[in-house]
Amino acid sequence: TMSISQEELHQVQDNLNTVDDLRRQLHARPDLPYELLFSLLSHRTTRHVKKATSASKRRNGENTPDLVRDFLAGTPLAVLAAGETLPVCELLRLMLPGLRRQGILTRETRRGARDDIKLKDLILTPQVIRADMRERLLHAIDEDCLRSPASDEAANIMGREYEHMLLRKLQARNIPVTTEEQLQRLGSSKTPDVYLEVPIEVDGRVVNWIDSKATFADRLLFSENRPQFRSYVNRFGPGMVIYWFGFVDSLPRDDDLVVVDRFPEHFKGIANMPMCYTTVQ
Repeated sequence: TMSISQEELHQVQDNLNTVDDLRRQLHARPDLPYELLFSLLSHRTTRHVKKATSASKRRNGENTPDLVRDFLAGTPLAVLAAGETLPVCELLRLMLPGLRRQGILTRETRRGARDDIKLKDLILTPQVIRADMRERLLHAIDEDCLRSPASDEAANIMGREYEHMLLRKLQARNIPVTTEEQLQRLGSSKTPDVYLEVPIEVDGRVVNWIDSKATFADRLLFSENRPQFRSYVNRFGPGMVIYWFGFVDSLPRDDDLVVVDRFPEHFKGIANMPMCYTTVQ
């Protein structure tokens, strides 16, 4: 099981603020997988961005006129972002309205003429960027490996890959399931990734559904996820969440929720299911 203590987690987090820190941690802590460390860095960045974005808006106003002026005067986005303690792409998201007002961005995107230009529009339709600014903006976006549209898409793809891996494991063990898509077509709004048509028992606890999380869970993330899990429990009964990249060992216990970091090696069917399973990783 990839679980670490709260004390060890603090030690890692205290030295994990940038991508360069991530590289150093990979060398210093070869026992910790890349996925775990990257997950911790992503969580830390996301939480910091929420605070730093609000602070930047208060300092610079909604259209960030001073930042736009400095950018047009030649200051690199990376320098401006460092001054705001924001990833480049998050700063650029704040600056988009101001850049459009200055004529740096047009309204014509792949989605048609729009006032609410998104960062991904600059990637999908680079012609929206004025020619003399195009290379500067696209290069800055490309350099941000934490908060760019490409990194967001990579995270989404990874999440789907682990969901598909869960489905393959269930299918290989002949466990009949109803998928999230199927549940939604039946009218359910808040749904886990899979509902088990025949429950299983894991460590003596009943599991009716499984949710897949391609991330590491600290106490804060678990507390953020918990209302989601409780809604599943209220609708479908006790279940299980797989945090594929591990979790801190001090997560609060929930009698209705089994928390694991991989599909269980040992489980058995319930309700007269005629098989007892021992899985192979």
